[in-house]
Amino acid sequence: MLWALGALLTSFYLTNLFNALKSDIRQEYNANYDIAFSHIRHIANILRDIQFMAENRLSQNNDKNQTIVSHNNDILSYIPLNENSDCELLRKTTHNNLYSLDQLIAFWRDNVAAIRSVNQTFFIGVKSKCMVNFFPHNNITEPDALKKMIAENTRRLINMREQNNERTLFWIQPNPKGDGGNLYVFTPIYINGHMTGIIGIEKSIRLETFLQKRERPVTVMMLNESNQPELQFSIKTNNKPLVINSNSQPMYFGYDENFTSLVLMRNLSPSSLRIIYSLPLKHIYDELKDSAINGIILNIISAIAIIFFIWLFERKMFSPAEENAIRLEEHEQFNHKIVASAPVGISILRISDGVNILSNELAHNYTRMLTYEDQKRIVDIICDRTSSYIDVVTSNNNHLQISFVHSRYRNEEVAICVLIDVSTRVKMEKSLQEMASAAEQANQAKSMFLATVSHELRTPLYGIIGNLELMQSHTLPPESTRLLATMNNSSSLLLKIISDILDFSKIESKQLKIAPKDFSCKEILSHVISNYLPLVVKKGLGLYCYIEPDIPDIIHNDPVRLQQIISNLLNNAIKFTASGYVVIEISSRHGYLYISIKDTGLGIEDKLQFQLFEPFFQISANKESYSQGTGLGLAICEKLINLMDGDIEFVSQKYVGSIFSIRLPLYGVKYHAKQLSNQRTQKRILLNIRNDFLEKYLQNFLTQNHFQVSLYDESQVDGTEILISDRANKPKISVCYFIEISEKHIGSPEQIRENHWLYNTYELNELPNMLDNLLADQAFLPGISVSTIPVTDKTVQTDICLNTVKVLVVDDHPINQNLLADQLNSIGFSASMVNDGIEAIEYLKNNSPDIILTDVNMPNMDGYELAQYLRDKGYTKPIIGITANALAEEKQRCANVGMNDCLSKPVTLAILKETLIKYSDI
Repeated sequence: MLWALGALLTSFYLTNLFNALKSDIRQEYNANYDIAFSHIRHIANILRDIQFMAENRLSQNNDKNQTIVSHNNDILSYIPLNENSDCELLRKTTHNNLYSLDQLIAFWRDNVAAIRSVNQTFFIGVKSKCMVNFFPHNNITEPDALKKMIAENTRRLINMREQNNERTLFWIQPNPKGDGGNLYVFTPIYINGHMTGIIGIEKSIRLETFLQKRERPVTVMMLNESNQPELQFSIKTNNKPLVINSNSQPMYFGYDENFTSLVLMRNLSPSSLRIIYSLPLKHIYDELKDSAINGIILNIISAIAIIFFIWLFERKMFSPAEENAIRLEEHEQFNHKIVASAPVGISILRISDGVNILSNELAHNYTRMLTYEDQKRIVDIICDRTSSYIDVVTSNNNHLQISFVHSRYRNEEVAICVLIDVSTRVKMEKSLQEMASAAEQANQAKSMFLATVSHELRTPLYGIIGNLELMQSHTLPPESTRLLATMNNSSSLLLKIISDILDFSKIESKQLKIAPKDFSCKEILSHVISNYLPLVVKKGLGLYCYIEPDIPDIIHNDPVRLQQIISNLLNNAIKFTASGYVVIEISSRHGYLYISIKDTGLGIEDKLQFQLFEPFFQISANKESYSQGTGLGLAICEKLINLMDGDIEFVSQKYVGSIFSIRLPLYGVKYHAKQLSNQRTQKRILLNIRNDFLEKYLQNFLTQNHFQVSLYDESQVDGTEILISDRANKPKISVCYFIEISEKHIGSPEQIRENHWLYNTYELNELPNMLDNLLADQAFLPGISVSTIPVTDKTVQTDICLNTVKVLVVDDHPINQNLLADQLNSIGFSASMVNDGIEAIEYLKNNSPDIILTDVNMPNMDGYELAQYLRDKGYTKPIIGITANALAEEKQRCANVGMNDCLSKPVTLAILKETLIKYSDI
C-alpha cells in the first residue's frame, strides 16, 4: 500500500512536469503569436493611415480651377481590371486627386520606415473598375492573376457594402514553397458617406519570421477565412500534416483530432486570418523520457526500502519486555545527565514542602547567591502558583530570572524551575534605552537644523524674490524685462528645490503633518491646469481633462498637498512630452477618488521603473530629456499620498508614454444641490466625434446631466439640433448650433462665425453651462486666443482704497524690513517700521496701527513674546506673523501665542494683499 502511494506521487510528479512543459510551450506559442499579431496589426495600421490620406485627398474638390496634371502613364499607372473597365472615367474625375495622393504616399514612403516594407499600393475606382498602382516601377508578378484576384475581391467589397457588412479584406497569395507569399489588404474609401473607391496594399509575408525560437520542431500554419490552409512552415520537414477541427472559437489550445500534436489556434485580428502553431507530442514525450525513467527507478528503490522497514518493524514488535525496562532506565539516566549538563540552572522542587528533589550545579550556585528571605519568598510564590516567573537581584548585584512550570515527577506534584543569569541582557536594555534617548536628542537636533536651514535660506531668498516682484510692477525696457523674468524664474526654481529638500527632510523625520479640511477637488484641478496652460501652449500639446459627473463637490483632505501632488505629476507629464497630448481623468469608485495623468511622452525603460520613486533619482541627464530639479518630486508625492491614506501606481512603455494613477479615500463627501434648466430637453445634442473615448465620455456626461444625446446621423438631421464635433463644420451640415471641440483652442468658448463656436478640451465638465446659455439664447464674451494668454503677468496693482489701513512692520533684518514696507506701499497700504518687539511696544504707546506684521525670530523680544505680551494686555487688533521657518508646527506655535495668521517667507504681493485685506475692516 505504501508502495502504491509512492507510485501515485510519482505519477502526480510526472503529470506536473507534463503540465509545466505544456505551459512553457503555450507561453512560447503566445510569444510567437504576439509577433504575428503585431505584424498583422502593423499592416492594418499602415492601410488605415493610407486610407485616411486617400479620403483626405479624394475629398478635395477636383474643379476646373485646379492645375490639370497631364495624363502621363509615367506618373500614374491605370490598369483595367476587366473588359468593362473605364479608366478614362477615373482619369477625368480623380486624376489630380490621385496624383496628389501618389505624391503624398511617395513622400511618406521616402521618410517613414514603416511603409517601406509595402510592395505595392493600389486604388480601384468603384464605378470605373479601373486600378491605379502607386508604385509603378515595382515588378508585378503574374499581373493577370493579380488583376483577377483584385477584381474578385473588389466585387466582394461592393457586395458587402450593399449588405451593410463592409469590412477590410485580407487574403494571401502563396509562393510556390507554401511557406510565404504576398498578403493583400483592401478596404473601402468613403467620400461624403458614399463608397467611391477601394485602397489596398501588398506586403510580403513569411511564416518563418513568426517563430521567436527554433529549439523545438514547431509547425506554423495560416488559415484563410474559410479555415483552409494558405501557408505552412515547419522547422523539420518530416512533420506529419495536422488534422484540425475548424471551430469558431477565437482561441483554441489543445490537441489535434488525432491527438498527435499540441496545437494553439488564434485569430489574427483585425483580419479574418487564423494562425496555428503545433508541436508533435512525440517531441514532448522525448523531453519527459529522462524524468519518467528516474521516477521508475525511484519507485523500485522505495519498494526495496519499504520492504526493509516492514521487516525491521516486525522484528521490533516482538522484543522482550526486559528490553523495555532497560530502555526506561536509560531514559532516566539520560534525563539526569541533561539536567546536569544544561547551560542554565535547573531545579525540581516538591510542591508540598518546597524540598529540592533534583538540581544541577548551576542551580546550586545561583541558590547560594540568594538570601534566606529571597529563597523563602521564591518557594512561596512557586507553591502558591501566583506567577510563572520571578526577577531577583542577588547579593552581588547579579540579575536572575527564575521561570517555572508545574508537572508530576515520581507520582508527586513538582515545579520545574529554570534559573538564568540575565545580567548581560539588563545591561544591554539599559544601553538601548540610552541609545534611544540619544536618537531622540539627534531627532530634536535635526528638527532644529531644519528650522535653522529653512530660516537662513528663505530669509535672503525673500529679499531676492520680493524685490524682483516689485521690479516687475514697474515699466522697464524689453531687454531688462527679459533679464528680470530670467532672474525671477531662476529664483522660483531655487525656491522649489529648497522646498522639495525641506519637505523630504520633514517627511523622513516624520515632522510633516497632513492638514485636512473641506475643499473642492474640481477647483484644485482647475487651478493647477491654469498654472500649466502657458507651458502646454508653448510646447504645442493637447490637454484633455475628463471629470466624471459623480465626483463629489466637497471632500475632506489636505488641499495644499493634493495640489502639490497633481502639479508635480502634471509638470512631469508636460516636461517629458515633446508632441501629442496629456490626459487627466478623475473618477470615484468604491469610496475612493482616482486621479490619473496620461501622456504620450518618452516613457520609462523597464530597468529604470524600479528606481522611479527613490530620492534624488532622475530618468536621464542627456540632452534629449534633461530636466531641472532635485529628483525628489515623485518621492515626495509617494510619501504625501501615503500620509493621506492613499497609494500611487504607474504604467509606462518606452517611446509610448506613461500613466500615473493615484487613489485617495473619500472622506467628508458632500454634494451640492443643482438647479437644472428646463430647456435641456428641448433640443437634441448630436455627437460627431472621431475620438472614441471623448465620444463615450461626452455621451455619458451629457446624458447624466439630462440632455437628449444621440450620435450623429446625417439622414436624421432636421436643422434644430446642436452638433458637437471634434472636426471642422462642413457647410452642407445645417444645424442650430455647431460646437467644435478643439485641443488647439485655449480659453473660454469663442464664436468664430455665426452659430459656430470653439470649445477647449480641458474644461469639458463646464460644457453643460455653455449649452444652457445657447438654449437660453444668451451671448458669450469673446474667447481668449492662445497668443494673448498671459504667461508671467502676475502684477498686483496699487489700490488707493487701502491708504487708510496702517500696518506696523516689526523686523530686525534691514533688507526684509524695507522690502515689506515697499511691498505694502506698492499694494496701497500705509507702512511703519520698527526693529524688534520692544520698539513695537514703545511705538504702540503713541500710535494705533490697524494691523501688526511681525517677524517671529528677533533679538531682545521676538514675535512670539510680542504677541503674547500684547494679548495679555488685552490688545485685540490683528497680529500676523512672518517666518522663514518652513516647519508645520510653526503656524500652530503662532496661533498658540495669539497671532491671527502666519505667513511663510518668501511672501508674494498677491498673498500679502489677500491676507491683510482679510483682517482689515475694508
